[in-house]
Amino acid sequence: MRLKSISFKIAILFLVFTAVFTLFRSSMSGIFSLFYAKNGIPDANISSIKSFQNIGIIFGLLPAGYLADRIGRLKVLALSSLVIATSFFHSNSI
Repeated sequence: MRLKSISFKIAILFLVFTAVFTLFRSSMSGIFSLFYAKNGIPDANISSIKSFQNIGIIFGLLPAGYLADRIGRLKVLALSSLVIATSFFHSNSI
């Protein structure tokens, strides 16, 4: 019973972090688009940047599903939370 409680708390924490990072990234996406446009990057190139980001997300989800089947969802959720947090902080520090 104790392990199930810990697993539930980790899953809720992951969902909260994902929601916060998703909302922040979504709001920052518009700000970055304005920044790119202000610095002379054409709209077509801005769309390409966003498309490549989405393609990268898809390529990240494929191995995550495989790993979830192999090592367990909880471990993959914890690992993906770490990757999301790291990429979030890395992209904001550049």
